[in-house]
Amino acid sequence: MELSLSTGCIYIYPLRFTFSIARESGFAGVELVVAPEVELRAGRYVRRLAKSYGLTIFSLHPPILPLPGWSDYRTIVPRLIDLALEAGAGYVVLHPPNARSLADDRGRRYVEALREGLQRTEGTDVRIALENRAFFRPRDRGYVLSDLRELRAFADELDLPLILDTSHAATSSYSLAEAYHILADRLVNIHLSDLRSPPWPLDISYLHTYLKHHQMPGDGQLPLADFLSHLAADGYCGPITLEISPIALRIWWPPSVKRQLARCVAYVRRAFRVPCSNKRQRPPTTELLPPLTSNDRVLALEFELHRHNLLSPD
Repeated sequence: MELSLSTGCIYIYPLRFTFSIARESGFAGVELVVAPEVELRAGRYVRRLAKSYGLTIFSLHPPILPLPGWSDYRTIVPRLIDLALEAGAGYVVLHPPNARSLADDRGRRYVEALREGLQRTEGTDVRIALENRAFFRPRDRGYVLSDLRELRAFADELDLPLILDTSHAATSSYSLAEAYHILADRLVNIHLSDLRSPPWPLDISYLHTYLKHHQMPGDGQLPLADFLSHLAADGYCGPITLEISPIALRIWWPPSVKRQLARCVAYVRRAFRVPCSNKRQRPPTTELLPPLTSNDRVLALEFELHRHNLLSPD
């Protein structure tokens, strides 16, 4: 197990401060969230900076706040891949689209971007990984790939790795244990945080990502200690990424940020007790099979498109 910090937790600070505090707090690396400084300085600078602090850039995440030029998957995916290659990140994180099906306009753009991304990453050290969706409003449940079993089937078709976000899973129709069971052998990263109901005046959907999701481990309702112990017993050795709300970290006061992050690290280390012996690179179900090429994945994606009536037979 390797501890990773999402740079989105403390996005108001310069990268140099973020990397410094990550190293000081005991993290082995980061999940780099695209932000203005990342765009301005580019991936090679980020790679050098991470190396100077002895950190690994495990993964690359799209912007969490609106940025010009980051609204269409057809531009987001190639930009993420190029940045990941420059920065040395192993995974590009994508969320399912806010589309009712893969047949509507937004769904089509997502599929097109994913198809091109799979071809673009062929022969590189970068892979595209899908993260389970968060549910903030009732309408979110109507989006495609929202159900974890549907997401898993889609990932199986394309041989895509998956990322489990614990607070997102807690707002799905599955328990955390059920969500883990569904996704387990494709997981390459865990986004760890707790879920806690905010006071009723603040229980507003657009505040949930800050005040309900992504709370400090142990401060909410999720059995995260048991979950981490189960991960350890199962031999999970990938990154566990702390993805904590800036409000929960009290981002406005740097000494508090340091204390809260140290508390997170201690919580994970205390709960994750079983040492890893072999780092799992591929799901057990595919270890005896040859890896899929980009052409294989594109064919599988076209099969999915046929299922959604997006392509006409020749």
